[in-house]
Amino acid sequence: MSSANDLRDRARKLQEELPPRPSATPPVENGRRIGTIERAADEQIRINWSEYEGKPFLSIRMWKRYDDGSWWPDKRGIAIRIRELPDLAAAIAEALDIAEADVRQWRESQAGPPARGGPRPPMPGRRMDPATLPPANGQGDFDEFEEPTS
Repeated sequence: MSSANDLRDRARKLQEELPPRPSATPPVENGRRIGTIERAADEQIRINWSEYEGKPFLSIRMWKRYDDGSWWPDKRGIAIRIRELPDLAAAIAEALDIAEADVRQWRESQAGPPARGGPRPPMPGRRMDPATLPPANGQGDFDEFEEPTS
């Protein structure tokens, strides 16, 4: 019967004798890429027209770039069958309509209130007039214990 140290020595020796593990090569992309969305410097959404067992489909997959520069697909992705494409297109059209309305609403809201740093009404319940506060740009003398002048 071997002791724990004997097992460790045998494992180390065996590991030294084994050939080095071959480096992995990135997989070949399936189908024809029809779109790429850059999500981050090391992340892409790839849209491919692919085929499986003679049946075409739209593949939408997340791909990640590793430190060695190679791109690998991760677990996130979806396959859209041809019969599902019209519903997907309708949903994307609806999403575009909603996004355009949201952007319009955001732009209109940006035109209304004063810009940051501009005059604002005092906060509810606050007695101090904002005009008596020290300048926000750091200019002028500021004494946190000085009583405001009115």
